[in-house]
Amino acid sequence: MRWPWIGPSSWIGLNFEQGVINGGIIRTQYAVRYNVSLKLESFLGEIVKRKAILIGNTRKLEGVQIDIDKTRRFLCSPIGGAWHSNEIEILENPGKAQLLNQLKVAKQQSFDFAFVLFSGHGAHQRQTVLEINGYGETITESDLLEIAPRQVSIFDCCRGVIQESVRKSVALDSLSASFSESSVRYRYDNRVMQALPQQVRLYSCAVGEFSYDTANGAIYLGHLMDAAKALEYGHEFKTVETAHAEARANTIRSRTGGSQQQTPEATLPKCITSQQLIISLRP
Repeated sequence: MRWPWIGPSSWIGLNFEQGVINGGIIRTQYAVRYNVSLKLESFLGEIVKRKAILIGNTRKLEGVQIDIDKTRRFLCSPIGGAWHSNEIEILENPGKAQLLNQLKVAKQQSFDFAFVLFSGHGAHQRQTVLEINGYGETITESDLLEIAPRQVSIFDCCRGVIQESVRKSVALDSLSASFSESSVRYRYDNRVMQALPQQVRLYSCAVGEFSYDTANGAIYLGHLMDAAKALEYGHEFKTVETAHAEARANTIRSRTGGSQQQTPEATLPKCITSQQLIISLRP
């Protein structure tokens, strides 16, 4: 007797009456392999090759790390499909060459279903442009498509349209504006108007916390001004987002060990660097 649908993991014994000899019934025990639950999982789930790729540009965006972890936990939960951890790949601030190579490999592995998340900065020029790390490297949404014939792709980022005039002066792979005009005011105005309309809000502390002052002035504001003045080599501007990230880290560090913490917060658009408001420029 063969039941091909029954799995090979465990044995049970079955007794069958074979006949009668000298008035006694002979019973022969047959061992049958049996594991319904394991084979059912194999039949319903394991034959479907899944792949989840969660990409986050965590540089200066406090919520991206939370987005990635929240999505991972959702996928692993029963309500999210009970994904296995080895089916989920998390890529934070990947280099462009590295990411494109990994995507190429993934597309060659014949996955049946893919779930893709990008959380970070973005823009739009004929398609969605995704800024994947703090160095301004970008890919497009099409790079993340067709990993599997059935695919869900989530792009949690801004999609402000990049004007063609901006596109010519700002290379998408370096996203740092470089204007040669001598007038500081002209360069500043030009760069401000290049940014998307946005309402940026910076808070010196979180709700329920206190904002601390010293003999030299406010802690957070002092760190923010210092960050604005500290332009990195080769950069003509510093964005509000970058300055806030630096000031936030220094503020938290300066309050470490104190009885009260101070955790600056911000509301910032998730647009690419060239579309963000600046706080300072190189004279």
